[in-house]
Amino acid sequence: MVDVSVLENPITLIDMILKTGQYKMAYKISDDCIACGACEPECPTDSITAGDPIYVIDPETCIDCGACADVCPVDAPKPE
Repeated sequence: MVDVSVLENPITLIDMILKTGQYKMAYKISDDCIACGACEPECPTDSITAGDPIYVIDPETCIDCGACADVCPVDAPKPE
């Protein structure tokens, strides 16, 4: 996973992309999740599943679109 601090420095971000050939970032659902399920149907890649006790995002298929965060009543999905 990518350290979010690289977003503060565009040169660092460009260097990382050039060195690795990729840039991948995913959302992660925090412990603030109340398991309401509002996020799951909003995910365009079906990356969100019900976990125990909170919902979980698959970082391999998450496209970092933020649709889950837009509908979450407690702001549990955060960029990782």
